[in-house]
Amino acid sequence: MMNNQYLNQQQRPGLFTRVMIIFAMFVVIQLPPEILAIIKYVKGNALLTGLSVVAYLALFGVIIYGTWRLYRRYRVISVRPGIFIADIGIVITGYLAIFGGQIVLGILNQLFFNQSQTANNQVIEGLMKDNSVILIVLSFSAIFLTPFAEELIFRGLITNLFFKADSFWPKVILSGFIFSLGHVSTNIISFLVYFYMGAVLAFIYVKTGRIRIAIMLHMVNNAVAIVEMIALLQK
Repeated sequence: MMNNQYLNQQQRPGLFTRVMIIFAMFVVIQLPPEILAIIKYVKGNALLTGLSVVAYLALFGVIIYGTWRLYRRYRVISVRPGIFIADIGIVITGYLAIFGGQIVLGILNQLFFNQSQTANNQVIEGLMKDNSVILIVLSFSAIFLTPFAEELIFRGLITNLFFKADSFWPKVILSGFIFSLGHVSTNIISFLVYFYMGAVLAFIYVKTGRIRIAIMLHMVNNAVAIVEMIALLQK
């Protein structure tokens, strides 16, 4: 196992190629919401609405498949043995850590910038309230598709493509930073909200080597956020 790990690390592409891989994935993961937004402009046209939804889901499928292949190819972080029950415990602990950090940063965001939620959440809420189809599709993808795509990119690829296999904090910090860049932020506090979440997810992945834990934690976090948004929209 050790020989394979170091062999994979030696077979990494050059730095420029690695940067281009992440840049390409960073750009591609921004595209699905743009496709979904098209539904706003074809309201009432069932055919174009259906095609937009199919294109949206298909693009997510391509992203997940492509990033999974890249992740499997360039993975150098070793997988620590663990049972599923233990993974659930890590997910719960990780969510409590994210939740606690979001409360503190949310209070600071309200105090210093008079924002009750991040700009990223405002964009999502705006899309959801505009159209019931968008609400359903976005809710589904936020819980079941986005966590796979984003974890494979921001944790699976970034932490394996950069720095040595046995480095820890540089991987965590870089993952959190690039993850936050991929979300809409209008001030330093809202940037830190996503940086902190990304860093917690990266911490767990690098510590365990089990990408499934980060995906499950991301699913739980997004599910809670989506339920809260839908509840607010019903008021």
